[in-house]
Amino acid sequence: MPPKQRILIHQRQALRNWALSQYPRPSQKTCIAWFLEKYGLKISQSTVSESLSSHFRGLDTANQDRSRLRSGQWPDLEKILYIWQQRIEEKGRVISGELLREKAQRIWYELPQYSALPCPEFSNGWLQKFKKRHNISEHILHGEHGSVPEIADEEMRGIRTIVGEYQEEDIYNMDEAPLYWKMMPSRGLATQVQPGRKKEKNRISTVLACNAIGTDRLQVWIIGRNKMPRALRNINVSTMGGEWRWNKKAWMDTTIMVEWLQSFYSHIGTIREVLLTMDNLSAHITALELSPPPPNIRVAFLPKNSTSRFQPLDQGIIQSFKSHYRRQWLAYMLDCYESDRNPLDNMNIHLAIRWMLRSWNNYISNTTIYNCFRKSTLVIPPISLPLSINSPDITSLYEKVQRVGNIRDAMAITSFLNPIEEQEDMEAEEELSPDEVLQEVINEHLGLQQADDEDDDDGVDSRPQYTIQEAIKALQVVIEFTEGCDNMKTAHLRAIERLEQELQLLESNSSVQTTRNGWIT
Repeated sequence: MPPKQRILIHQRQALRNWALSQYPRPSQKTCIAWFLEKYGLKISQSTVSESLSSHFRGLDTANQDRSRLRSGQWPDLEKILYIWQQRIEEKGRVISGELLREKAQRIWYELPQYSALPCPEFSNGWLQKFKKRHNISEHILHGEHGSVPEIADEEMRGIRTIVGEYQEEDIYNMDEAPLYWKMMPSRGLATQVQPGRKKEKNRISTVLACNAIGTDRLQVWIIGRNKMPRALRNINVSTMGGEWRWNKKAWMDTTIMVEWLQSFYSHIGTIREVLLTMDNLSAHITALELSPPPPNIRVAFLPKNSTSRFQPLDQGIIQSFKSHYRRQWLAYMLDCYESDRNPLDNMNIHLAIRWMLRSWNNYISNTTIYNCFRKSTLVIPPISLPLSINSPDITSLYEKVQRVGNIRDAMAITSFLNPIEEQEDMEAEEELSPDEVLQEVINEHLGLQQADDEDDDDGVDSRPQYTIQEAIKALQVVIEFTEGCDNMKTAHLRAIERLEQELQLLESNSSVQTTRNGWIT
């Protein structure tokens, strides 16, 4: 067998330049044929997939002699324009040079640092230099192209080849999911806006990520519309095991995605070799360009418009997460109805986050996660095993809530577990007009995310603020109760005792600090 020939940097760069200039994007087989004709070498699908991945995105901004073009005269403007162009083209639209010049003028008038300067002409010369600086090619339109399923299947074959280079515990998937955290069983309450309430504000977005065997689950990121909801003002979400972020739409944007990527890089460290897979939302792509991964982390985008087929989290993990959340919400509704309280008046985002984190960390089994990775075909085990993807059966609880709450217009349980609004939100998020996308990018750059604190519908946590001393006494009651139980494990008791010790140390340190403050005053 002849020795394997390595693909050279300038060859890989040429492959990227050619493939990225085609519209629609050529298949991997077409790329292999092009490379064979140009260089006389036959490369594998995994080489094509890797060459076109974000791992080699740096080649797009470098000449073959590695010299770089100087930066533009207006870097802030060009950054916004480039991000906008990328987001629009990821939606399958082609941006003309004239439209780029038009949007450059609009951006100029929106940025305060240019307010005292005359607007440039943004000539054709500037346009060509801008496109060269950012490796923006004129797309070549072809009259006929393959169907989305065929292209997606071929892309997945290349991704699976890359996946085969990693251990299962080093393969990660990340995805976002909207959640209507106040969704009620009643059709009327679910579909009508009540006085003083805005239904859309009951939606948050969750960001979930884990490895293929479920042993490493990253903290849940929750994205809301308010910077600090009233119900969270005395709560540390990070201590709970989550992260709270916000923007006007309560949806993933480039700014939050950059933060998430950096958190992921920190979580993995610099030693482990891992693969992160995710869908190709524009916010993901742009954030990856702004915050590229370290050498030990490879990022692969799943085929476009294929979430329902190839996204592991979408094969049942997110569904299980939401089902466990809604089981806890139903149990809370039942408790409210039985004590003659209105669940909507007592519900708040603090409780919602608690249930989300419990659902993610405690209730979804590793087996369910692994089977969803297998169902997506991202991970293919060496032997065939039966698939089992479990979600809680809440039928009896749902019926009891209907009965005790006297809900006469209850929706079907399937509609409660899978609200059509959540699916519609995901589809609508990618349907913004080009002008709306541009304004979104400008606002992100200027930090103009406006919270809705003046109309906070995230609920108020009306429970009392407990002192450290009260918390320690409560733990002592739990310890005494546990010591008298026959079916409790010793490990549980030791864990409670460790928490008691931590609180006692915190109390001691707090007393010392109070004494010192007294000396100073």
